[in-house]
Amino acid sequence: MIFENLFQKYRETEPTSLFRLKNFVLTILLIALLGYTWVIIWGIYNDNPVIQNSIAEETFIPAPVVHIYSKQQTNISCHFVNASGPHDCKQYLIIANNTNNDDNGYHHTYFMTEDLSFSAIPNNGINSLEFRIYLNDTNFNLSDSTILPFIIFSMSDKDLFKRYDKVLILTNQLSTYSKLPQTLLNKSLYNLASNNSYKTKINKRRKEIMLPSWENFIGFSSKLESMPYLTSTLETFPASNVVSEFPTLPLLMKIEVEVQSFIVQVETDKRIKTVITSLGLIGGAIVIKPWGWIQKYGFKINNSVQAQLIDKFEIIPLVRHSKTTNNSKKHELKKRLDSLQLFLTEYVVDVQYLEEIYKKNINKKGNFI
Repeated sequence: MIFENLFQKYRETEPTSLFRLKNFVLTILLIALLGYTWVIIWGIYNDNPVIQNSIAEETFIPAPVVHIYSKQQTNISCHFVNASGPHDCKQYLIIANNTNNDDNGYHHTYFMTEDLSFSAIPNNGINSLEFRIYLNDTNFNLSDSTILPFIIFSMSDKDLFKRYDKVLILTNQLSTYSKLPQTLLNKSLYNLASNNSYKTKINKRRKEIMLPSWENFIGFSSKLESMPYLTSTLETFPASNVVSEFPTLPLLMKIEVEVQSFIVQVETDKRIKTVITSLGLIGGAIVIKPWGWIQKYGFKINNSVQAQLIDKFEIIPLVRHSKTTNNSKKHELKKRLDSLQLFLTEYVVDVQYLEEIYKKNINKKGNFI
């Protein structure tokens, strides 16, 4: 019964041979549709998001986290410049505990602060940062050495640096972005030679990474994880004479940090293929056409369809017009309405829901009698 209702066996105007042929064709089409749906779902699951670029303007950019390390022991001074002039910032320098056996003997110094930010608003933030690096290693003699000491200097966004462990765990779940955190931290990493002055200009960027979630696959919303990072340019100048905070120590280099622009480039992951966007590939609205290709052009099917319709309909609905006198109009009108009702119930309107309502209404009336 369910199978017959599904394939509309209740049509009295339809030949049995057509019903069987329709069942066979619909079964084949259903299998093809299920296969096509599976291909679409598999494509959605394996689809990688594209990157949509946009820009945003920020008025403040936090001072970067600076990492300075070298094979030789050094002393580092720090200054920032604002509207009132230069100021000492050595309180923000953190010297890591180093031994010759740890990290291949490198000596690490970090600059981190929550207080300093570059500002696009005049007189409302710092204009530049300056680091001076002095050699403080008795085992290294500049005059006798054929190889000058070098400094590794890197800058990273403060928020990315603080959330690095969390971001690392997140990106390890995404094969596409497994190397991304370390790559972003190395965007502004330089090996600097001694006896030079350097000016680096930073730009802030932000990457919005799409998280794996069912909402993103369906297309309801996009769950994104924001990862800010820094890019930079570097200019090299000859070493200049400066007033030294450590008169007995030779100056290796001076590094100045400025902001190049407060325009932030945003790279947002956007999924092109989602369940919602793919619904149009699976189905859509069509005009009501009760007869399809099989009924019209099928071998020997067309004649049987027409013969069955002629047998069931005394009057062909919608195409036959009345030519009777007034005395027989009522009788013909009833036939026309009966034919039209039969046609609509079998080819246009699903009356099963209406029949349920009618039966419930009859039962209610019977209970009141």
